[in-house]
Amino acid sequence: MNILKTIMFFALLVFSTFAYAGDQFCAGFEEGYKTVKGDMTMVPMCPLAPLTPLGSTDYREGIKAGMRAAQR
Repeated sequence: MNILKTIMFFALLVFSTFAYAGDQFCAGFEEGYKTVKGDMTMVPMCPLAPLTPLGSTDYREGIKAGMRAAQR
């Protein structure tokens, strides 16, 4: 029973970490998209966050993805 609680705790921890990373990526995506298209534009749905390279952040990668999407 104790092992099950431990596994559930770590599963919740991992899930919440990925959810936070996705929120940061989507906030950056919106910022990057609006940088190119302007503040009064409709931002498309945020794509899935890719793996973040070392030395970068989810937010920064979201900005780059948003700018690329707006330039297409």
